[in-house]
Amino acid sequence: MVSISRTWIRLSWLVSALMALASAAGLVVPAVYAKETASWAAQGAGQDLVNVLIVFPALAASAWHVRTNSTRALMVWFGALIYVVYSYLMYAFFVHFGPAFLLYVAVLGLSAFTLVGAAASLDRDELRRRWPPNFRLRSASVMLVGIGIAFAMLWLSSIARALVTGTAPEGVVEIGMPVNPVHVVDLAFLLPLAIVTGVAHWKRRSFGLIFATPLLVFFILMDCAIISMTYFMRARGVAASLGIVPVMSVGILTSGALIIAMLRHVRPPTAAIA
Repeated sequence: MVSISRTWIRLSWLVSALMALASAAGLVVPAVYAKETASWAAQGAGQDLVNVLIVFPALAASAWHVRTNSTRALMVWFGALIYVVYSYLMYAFFVHFGPAFLLYVAVLGLSAFTLVGAAASLDRDELRRRWPPNFRLRSASVMLVGIGIAFAMLWLSSIARALVTGTAPEGVVEIGMPVNPVHVVDLAFLLPLAIVTGVAHWKRRSFGLIFATPLLVFFILMDCAIISMTYFMRARGVAASLGIVPVMSVGILTSGALIIAMLRHVRPPTAAIA
């Protein structure tokens, strides 16, 4: 039986409520981003909109269905939690101290404990058996590894150019930070995780089968956030190319198709959640 304690489910509801409150504040309270550059403030507000309209209902609804031992809901729930942990590392560490600071810290801490606690409680072998024997979706493996390698090369090339020229990497000045926080979190955590998960899924290891779909869910949510950030930046007079929008849209559609292909093979659970 794949059992998730109701403690983690209830904590995730608290996370979703606090995240919605923090993001609503970012949209309507000017003081939240008053100390940020125009670019960073616009990106924050753009992501706040997605947090309220998409991430909040996705996290809350999937947590509700995890109560019924739904594997499909569990995959979406984990993906939404990964997104929240990733995003609130940015909010908590890279937004100037202000009225939403304690909310950022609370969301980061609670979401991280919920994700780790819930993942640690899984019976991975039992969950692995929810998929048919020998099932694996190689295209999902290729996409995860491809995203990991492609963005690692993109970020490293930008960093290498900056090191050679003795300047800051592209975009750092615009956001008013000593470093690009996306470079830090992506290179240290997200991109290695995507590559490891893709390889594990290719080899049909439990870790890969369990976390491939959540990472694809994460990428859909993040692609939505990037699209929203782009339009917010342009609306506020900050230079931002619309060329990223079709790229992210293709990413959303591709990830969505892979998620459907993964989850349609899931077998029904044999027991209800404890």
